[in-house]
Amino acid sequence: MKTLIWDYNGTIVDDTQLCLDIENKMLAEHQLPHSFSLKEYKNLFCFPVRKYYERIGYDLSQVDYNQLAVEFHELYDEGFQNCKLVDGFYELLEKSKKLGYQNIILSASKTDKLKQQCDSFGISEHFAEILGVNDLLAESKIEMAKQWMRKANLDPHECIYVGDTTHDKETAEAIEISNYTLVACGHQSFEVLKNSGAKNVVHRLDEVIL
Repeated sequence: MKTLIWDYNGTIVDDTQLCLDIENKMLAEHQLPHSFSLKEYKNLFCFPVRKYYERIGYDLSQVDYNQLAVEFHELYDEGFQNCKLVDGFYELLEKSKKLGYQNIILSASKTDKLKQQCDSFGISEHFAEILGVNDLLAESKIEMAKQWMRKANLDPHECIYVGDTTHDKETAEAIEISNYTLVACGHQSFEVLKNSGAKNVVHRLDEVIL
């Protein structure tokens, strides 16, 4: 069956500024250099998030990464109500349906929170499955994606993958989906995405070709 696989954070929900604000607040609280700009954030952000935290100044031999993840998600939950959907989401979703695609969310977000957030936006009904991970650490979604592909018994050649980070490129390639597009509307810059070697990199969802 033709399937459009969506990343969530930065691809469906526009939460980049919220994440930047939280990171700067946490850095200040930990008495580390802060006040990163959005441009700097989008050039520094990466997966696993543990590596990104090291990039922005945390010494994870001295600071508990698990506790940082808890701090981040508490602040994220507080600010999430101010987030909106990414421009062009509904248009691409409707286009995919007209072309006969089922839609799936594949996210490094914790499953229960992911589903709650989708419900709050009223978009859950549009997705055949909403797939997240089991913890707050945002390490990788590759193994989860592999397990799901085997279970769903999908032909990778009938799948399209849309995401906003180089980890989406890695995930798509790990499940043998060659038709993927990275969109620079989220957590990484166009330059970072392009330098990853991805063939299809665009600035906006309305540029994604199905």
